[in-house]
Amino acid sequence: MITGQVTEQEYIVAHTLARRKLVSVINWGALMACLIGAVLMFTYSFKAGFLLLCAAVGGFLSEFIQSRFIVPARLRRLYAQIRGRVDLTYSWDDEKLFLSSSHGDAARAWADFTKAKENDEVILLYFNDALYEIIAKRWFANASDLAAFRTHLSFVR
Repeated sequence: MITGQVTEQEYIVAHTLARRKLVSVINWGALMACLIGAVLMFTYSFKAGFLLLCAAVGGFLSEFIQSRFIVPARLRRLYAQIRGRVDLTYSWDDEKLFLSSSHGDAARAWADFTKAKENDEVILLYFNDALYEIIAKRWFANASDLAAFRTHLSFVR
């Protein structure tokens, strides 16, 4: 059993983790456009290559600004709007994950989660491609509790 509240920092980290694949695709696309632009500049048309290269650099800069400034600021604002934050208590067995708080109780079968992601601070349990539950790793008393929780995630990865 674990208990706690998601902090603002964990909320931001969770959303950053959820966006990681999208950011990677955007950055790889921009890198490929840079390479193609550079090749075009020296082989086919300097003007077309330079235009593509500038667009790709703009893509890199836009994603950097969005990831570092715009999205975190928006997430801080959204976190501040959350009303009725209370401690959440999670418990689990082999069949289900149970959630209880002063607002009520819920249970969800492990099979209902489509995937899970994690980093050093949080675990995300996905209901679908866009909705997920945030579990903070600091809520676990020790590494063995975290390992016991992870055993239930092996089939949703």
